[in-house]
Amino acid sequence: MRRSHKEIEGVQPVLRSLRLLEALNAAGTATLARLHTDTGLPKPTLVRLLDTMISAGYVRRVSRSVGYELTERVLRLSSGFRHKDLIVEASRPFLSALTAEHKWPVALATLDHDAMLVRISTRHESPFSTDPDWLNRRLAMLVSALGRAYLAFCPAEEQRLLLAMLRSSKAAMNTQARDEKYVSSMLSSIRKRGYATTAPVRGDPAMGLAVPVMEDGKVAACITMRYLGSTMNEAQAAERYLAPMRHAATAIAASHEHLINAA
Repeated sequence: MRRSHKEIEGVQPVLRSLRLLEALNAAGTATLARLHTDTGLPKPTLVRLLDTMISAGYVRRVSRSVGYELTERVLRLSSGFRHKDLIVEASRPFLSALTAEHKWPVALATLDHDAMLVRISTRHESPFSTDPDWLNRRLAMLVSALGRAYLAFCPAEEQRLLLAMLRSSKAAMNTQARDEKYVSSMLSSIRKRGYATTAPVRGDPAMGLAVPVMEDGKVAACITMRYLGSTMNEAQAAERYLAPMRHAATAIAASHEHLINAA
């Protein structure tokens, strides 16, 4: 049975709303101009939809320059949403606060099999970001500060299994795993310092400083601050940013636990 023209018109607002939700989910944060580009919807239509979603609690307006983002209320739309995804929502205000105070972009990533998956980033909130958009991209465990931090602070048995997977991998990004003496020394050094840094990458001016988000002795996620290596050395970066990053990691863990208990 074919639908009438009136019925088709009636479902269009729903389809436009879903398209907008998908665009916000993919972007993390997005301005009205970006949402217009990503969805193809007219700006007046977007404004009406956004105002409706804000009043319903599904979207928040961050600022005029940053735009809009989803709230944790969207979790109610999916019963299959995993608890570990709640850490993304838990981290938002703390990552934004770090960037607001220190200006550098900050990101959070979680383990994805044998790599770190970037789940949220404040690169659009930072005036100094030089990175491409790494959102939903997988980063090498032994090259990225995020991966190194995870490996250094995760439980011993998990670390053993991860390193075994990396050693057996044929991917070029995991080649270092076969040098067991180098890896062991590097991870030991990271644990002593309390933070990890990015392996130097040719042509990349940015460096990462990463710490784990610990929950019950396990690494729930890692956060990294990306700064330009030409502005300071590692020791200076650690002196300036390690304490506030550790504070943010502790706050994220507490907020994550609260959201889990409330879910």
